[in-house]
Amino acid sequence: MKLECVVPPAKEPVTVEEVNEFLRIDDDIEDNLVASFISAARMFCEEYQHQAYNTQTLRLVINTTECGSEVELPRSMYLQKITKVASRLPDGTETAVLYSTGTGGILTVVKIADVLPAEGDVIIEYITGNDDLQLDNVKMAIKLLVSGWHNNRLPYNDSSRMSEEVPYGVKALLNPGRIML
Repeated sequence: MKLECVVPPAKEPVTVEEVNEFLRIDDDIEDNLVASFISAARMFCEEYQHQAYNTQTLRLVINTTECGSEVELPRSMYLQKITKVASRLPDGTETAVLYSTGTGGILTVVKIADVLPAEGDVIIEYITGNDDLQLDNVKMAIKLLVSGWHNNRLPYNDSSRMSEEVPYGVKALLNPGRIML
């Protein structure tokens, strides 16, 4: 299973100006770097909470051998529209697939009505996210992540070990909205 963002959000939950104020940066020399950190932090938070914050188009690709008759759409808590459900053969030929939707808790489930080919992929594209969410905890988590990345630009800490642990403050802010799969 592969999930990719086809059309990213038009805006981020946090602006460069808000992060620069948080970091006490007075000039605009590092605005591009800060913007890239914001985008990466949003993607991290979305992955951690299994949600899409702002409107975006996602594509889920599942091999037909791994695909059952029901597929739970990742980050579909705020599903707006399913734009495509198709099977793709190894030669690249795509065929529309009959489907219906339901809910699997708080996520959307696509119920596939067609018989899928033995080899190939199922492709599901959908628009999800909610631009009107109140994301105060997420905004602070993004600021904390950007702050850590801005201050520590090397992939390792002072003791020369890879730093893989998420800061406690980030987890504490994101855990209340996390969807457990």
